[in-house]
Amino acid sequence: MDLVNPARLSLVCGLPGAGKTTRARQIVERARAVYLSPDEWIVRLGVSLVDYEFRFRLQDCMLEQAGEILRCGASVVVEFGSWTRAERDTIRQVAVRAGARTALHFVDGPLDELARRVRARGGPDAEALASDVLLATWQQFERPTPDEIALYDRYVGPDAVWRPGR
Repeated sequence: MDLVNPARLSLVCGLPGAGKTTRARQIVERARAVYLSPDEWIVRLGVSLVDYEFRFRLQDCMLEQAGEILRCGASVVVEFGSWTRAERDTIRQVAVRAGARTALHFVDGPLDELARRVRARGGPDAEALASDVLLATWQQFERPTPDEIALYDRYVGPDAVWRPGR
């Protein structure tokens, strides 16, 4: 008898202020999944949210952990931002290697609303995120294409009301 891994990797992607954390926490609660977000660890460790060298090293460690969790049959929600398809492909491959299902949740919004949310959230890096990072990445962000979406078992886009299932 073949056993199928019941685990799912849910990848939440979008720019700062788009609602990634809100969506990720909804999935965690409803799917009883493990939540992996570098932002939480970065803040706890007293590192700047815009220290990308540290962020990428931390994300690599978290992806290793995600693979181990998935191989154990538990689901994982990964909230890295994932601004490029290449980054999302790398994360998706962790699930594929573990034999787990995949879901892509893409959250988005108008640039002025994202900047407003980031500033309202506050924190020591809020202005840098709103004025420098957000503006610089708005044009560079690679939104999921139909070809990419087809690689996932499930897709929930920015206009959808997310409901657990499948």
